[in-house]
Amino acid sequence: MQAMGVRVFAVPDGDVAASILTCMPDSEVDVMYCIGGAPEGVVSAAVIRALDGDMHGRLLPRHEVKGDNEENRKAGELELERCAQMGVEANVVLRMEDMARSDNVIFSATGITKGDLLEGIARQGNIATTETLLIRGRCRTIRRIKSTHYLERKDPEIRDIIL
Repeated sequence: MQAMGVRVFAVPDGDVAASILTCMPDSEVDVMYCIGGAPEGVVSAAVIRALDGDMHGRLLPRHEVKGDNEENRKAGELELERCAQMGVEANVVLRMEDMARSDNVIFSATGITKGDLLEGIARQGNIATTETLLIRGRCRTIRRIKSTHYLERKDPEIRDIIL
Protein backbone atom coordinates (compact mmCIF):
# COMPACT_ATOMS: atom_id res chain seq x y z
CA MET A 1 0.00 0.00 0.00
CA GLN A 2 2.84 2.40 0.79
CA ALA A 3 4.30 1.76 -2.68
CA MET A 4 1.00 3.05 -4.11
CA GLY A 5 1.35 6.28 -2.14
CA VAL A 6 -1.06 5.34 0.63
CA ARG A 7 -0.16 6.82 4.01
CA VAL A 8 -0.09 3.97 6.53
CA PHE A 9 0.20 4.11 10.30
CA ALA A 10 0.02 1.36 12.88
CA VAL A 11 -2.61 1.46 15.59
CA PRO A 12 -1.36 -0.35 18.71
CA ASP A 13 -4.82 -0.25 20.33
CA GLY A 14 -8.09 1.62 19.99
CA ASP A 15 -9.33 -0.25 16.95
CA VAL A 16 -12.93 0.96 17.47
CA ALA A 17 -11.82 4.59 17.46
CA ALA A 18 -9.65 4.02 14.40
CA SER A 19 -12.47 2.28 12.53
CA ILE A 20 -14.83 5.18 13.29
CA LEU A 21 -12.26 7.60 11.87
CA THR A 22 -12.66 5.93 8.45
CA CYS A 23 -16.22 7.29 8.25
CA MET A 24 -15.91 10.66 9.95
CA PRO A 25 -16.34 13.49 7.43
CA ASP A 26 -13.41 15.54 8.78
CA SER A 27 -10.96 12.63 9.01
CA GLU A 28 -8.09 11.85 6.66
CA VAL A 29 -8.38 8.09 7.38
CA ASP A 30 -9.95 6.22 4.48
CA VAL A 31 -9.23 2.54 5.10
CA MET A 32 -8.43 0.38 8.09
CA TYR A 33 -7.04 -3.14 8.06
CA CYS A 34 -6.41 -4.78 11.41
CA ILE A 35 -6.89 -7.58 13.86
CA GLY A 36 -9.15 -6.92 16.81
CA GLY A 37 -11.60 -8.60 19.14
CA ALA A 38 -15.06 -9.75 18.12
CA PRO A 39 -16.96 -7.35 20.45
CA GLU A 40 -14.96 -4.44 19.08
CA GLY A 41 -15.72 -5.63 15.55
CA VAL A 42 -19.46 -5.61 16.21
CA VAL A 43 -19.34 -2.12 17.77
CA SER A 44 -17.25 -0.90 14.83
CA ALA A 45 -19.68 -2.44 12.34
CA ALA A 46 -22.67 -0.76 14.01
CA VAL A 47 -21.05 2.69 13.92
CA ILE A 48 -19.68 2.24 10.40
CA ARG A 49 -23.10 1.19 9.16
CA ALA A 50 -24.67 4.17 10.96
CA LEU A 51 -22.26 6.44 9.07
CA ASP A 52 -22.92 4.73 5.70
CA GLY A 53 -19.53 3.04 5.50
CA ASP A 54 -18.67 -0.57 4.74
CA MET A 55 -16.77 -3.29 6.52
CA HIS A 56 -15.92 -6.98 6.29
CA GLY A 57 -14.55 -9.23 9.01
CA ARG A 58 -13.71 -12.81 9.89
CA LEU A 59 -13.73 -14.60 13.21
CA LEU A 60 -10.34 -16.24 13.59
CA PRO A 61 -9.42 -18.45 16.55
CA ARG A 62 -6.61 -17.14 18.71
CA HIS A 63 -4.11 -19.86 17.81
CA GLU A 64 -4.38 -18.92 14.13
CA VAL A 65 -3.62 -15.28 14.86
CA LYS A 66 -1.45 -15.11 17.99
CA GLY A 67 0.70 -18.22 17.47
CA ASP A 68 -0.02 -21.91 17.81
CA ASN A 69 1.09 -22.71 21.36
CA GLU A 70 -0.75 -24.64 24.06
CA GLU A 71 -2.31 -21.59 25.75
CA ASN A 72 -3.51 -20.05 22.48
CA ARG A 73 -4.79 -23.42 21.20
CA LYS A 74 -6.92 -23.88 24.36
CA ALA A 75 -8.31 -20.35 24.03
CA GLY A 76 -8.89 -20.87 20.30
CA GLU A 77 -10.79 -24.10 20.89
CA LEU A 78 -13.04 -22.34 23.41
CA GLU A 79 -13.65 -19.56 20.88
CA LEU A 80 -14.56 -22.10 18.20
CA GLU A 81 -16.98 -23.81 20.64
CA ARG A 82 -18.64 -20.45 21.39
CA CYS A 83 -18.97 -19.76 17.66
CA ALA A 84 -20.63 -23.15 17.14
CA GLN A 85 -23.04 -22.52 20.03
CA MET A 86 -24.06 -19.19 18.46
CA GLY A 87 -24.37 -20.68 14.98
CA VAL A 88 -21.49 -18.59 13.64
CA GLU A 89 -18.87 -20.15 11.42
CA ALA A 90 -15.24 -19.19 11.95
CA ASN A 91 -12.98 -18.22 9.01
CA VAL A 92 -15.94 -17.07 6.91
CA VAL A 93 -16.02 -13.50 5.63
CA LEU A 94 -18.79 -11.58 7.39
CA ARG A 95 -20.34 -8.60 5.66
CA MET A 96 -21.28 -5.52 7.59
CA GLU A 97 -24.95 -6.56 7.45
CA ASP A 98 -24.01 -9.84 9.18
CA MET A 99 -22.49 -7.92 12.08
CA ALA A 100 -24.91 -4.96 12.27
CA ARG A 101 -28.38 -5.62 10.89
CA SER A 102 -29.64 -2.04 11.12
CA ASP A 103 -28.37 1.52 11.10
CA ASN A 104 -30.82 2.36 13.89
CA VAL A 105 -28.10 2.62 16.55
CA ILE A 106 -26.87 5.18 19.02
CA PHE A 107 -23.17 5.23 19.84
CA SER A 108 -21.56 7.28 22.56
CA ALA A 109 -17.95 7.47 23.72
CA THR A 110 -16.15 9.87 26.02
CA GLY A 111 -12.40 10.31 25.71
CA ILE A 112 -10.38 9.37 28.76
CA THR A 113 -6.92 9.80 27.27
CA LYS A 114 -6.22 11.92 24.20
CA GLY A 115 -6.52 10.06 20.92
CA ASP A 116 -7.11 10.68 17.23
CA LEU A 117 -10.90 10.55 17.67
CA LEU A 118 -11.46 12.30 21.01
CA GLU A 119 -9.72 14.62 23.42
CA GLY A 120 -8.90 13.19 26.83
CA ILE A 121 -9.93 14.48 30.23
CA ALA A 122 -8.30 17.80 31.08
CA ARG A 123 -8.25 19.09 34.62
CA GLN A 124 -7.44 22.47 36.13
CA GLY A 125 -7.94 22.54 39.85
CA ASN A 126 -11.48 21.44 40.63
CA ILE A 127 -12.72 21.75 37.04
CA ALA A 128 -12.44 19.00 34.45
CA THR A 129 -13.41 19.06 30.78
CA THR A 130 -14.38 16.09 28.65
CA GLU A 131 -15.31 15.47 25.03
CA THR A 132 -18.02 12.99 24.06
CA LEU A 133 -18.88 11.71 20.59
CA LEU A 134 -22.54 10.89 20.08
CA ILE A 135 -23.66 9.29 16.81
CA ARG A 136 -27.27 8.58 15.90
CA GLY A 137 -27.45 6.23 12.96
CA ARG A 138 -31.04 6.56 11.84
CA CYS A 139 -30.65 10.25 10.96
CA ARG A 140 -26.84 10.09 10.62
CA THR A 141 -26.21 12.85 13.13
CA ILE A 142 -22.75 13.26 14.64
CA ARG A 143 -22.46 15.35 17.79
CA ARG A 144 -19.33 16.36 19.68
CA ILE A 145 -20.16 17.41 23.20
CA LYS A 146 -17.65 19.35 25.30
CA SER A 147 -18.55 19.24 28.97
CA THR A 148 -17.32 21.17 31.98
CA HIS A 149 -17.42 19.31 35.30
CA TYR A 150 -17.26 21.13 38.63
CA LEU A 151 -15.65 18.36 40.62
CA GLU A 152 -16.53 19.66 44.08
CA ARG A 153 -20.23 19.33 43.13
CA LYS A 154 -20.02 15.61 42.35
CA ASP A 155 -21.58 13.00 44.65
CA PRO A 156 -19.38 12.31 47.71
CA GLU A 157 -18.44 8.75 46.67
CA ILE A 158 -17.31 9.99 43.24
CA ARG A 159 -15.65 13.14 44.61
CA ASP A 160 -13.41 11.04 46.90
CA ILE A 161 -12.11 9.14 43.88
CA ILE A 162 -11.54 12.04 41.51
CA LEU A 163 -10.23 14.72 43.87
